[in-house]
Amino acid sequence: MKEYTGELGSKQEDFGRDSDQYFAPKTLKEATEILSRYSPNIKIIAGGTDVLVDYFDRLYEIERWLSLKNLNELKKIEINNDRVEIGALLTHDELEKSEIIQRYFPLISQAAWDVGSPQIRNMGTIGGNIANSSPAGDLLPPLMAYDALFKLTSQNETREVPAQDFFLGPKKNVLIKNEIIEKIIIPIPQKHTYGKWFKVGKRNALIISSITLALVVTFDDDERIKTVKCCLGSVAPVPVEISQIQPLMVGKRLNELDYSQIGKVVSENISPIDDIRGTKEYRIDVAKNLTVNALNEIERMVRVG
Repeated sequence: MKEYTGELGSKQEDFGRDSDQYFAPKTLKEATEILSRYSPNIKIIAGGTDVLVDYFDRLYEIERWLSLKNLNELKKIEINNDRVEIGALLTHDELEKSEIIQRYFPLISQAAWDVGSPQIRNMGTIGGNIANSSPAGDLLPPLMAYDALFKLTSQNETREVPAQDFFLGPKKNVLIKNEIIEKIIIPIPQKHTYGKWFKVGKRNALIISSITLALVVTFDDDERIKTVKCCLGSVAPVPVEISQIQPLMVGKRLNELDYSQIGKVVSENISPIDDIRGTKEYRIDVAKNLTVNALNEIERMVRVG
């Protein structure tokens, strides 16, 4: 199997040969050109922790591979105009340990730590977690709760898609065949922003979540709620935001809220299924309890400043 690593034009005469099955370009421009040329008969691979499992017993179906491993431009975290830009090839381990992520988006850091095993966290990437689009993807509810945008790049154009509009169903999303997730862009939270992350599963490690919850609340200087985002995973075909709680919370102080009522609204607006990781009824009950616990934790954080 031949590996292409140079400029597109310099190897153009090799295109179409049977040996041209694996490409590892060094720039995003080259990657999008290769993708455009061979799509849809080429599969993108980043860390490989999802795609190699999905195709474990049918790798023969993949005609060509486009590896992103050499795209160093997608391995950076930068602050740009009050937004944090996260390259799509950042691994879960790098996210968890990043001082920028820990400072501004602690729920993403915590969720990254909860992913799989150390081996998976060192290989799997944030872009791969997004592109895989599993309803149980650990990073997805926190990304939605922090109002993330996904920058999608093809040979001829780029576009930014809000996280809440990206997912269409289990393993389905708005990516078209010639697009690559380039970066994740998240606005730096306002002051007085607090959050809580929960992941529930049958074991303490190496689990696919039964349910996850990310709650992010921003207060004004008078401790009244300005914004609230409550996002859950493994409770619907896609990660979901429960916007129905906003009228119950915005403009109020925490001591004016009925946590149980808010938890009930959350549980009434999810659509879980029965599967090996839990029943529908179990997930509904847990969603309510996690919401109440998250609100109690945020109340504690506000008290201690």
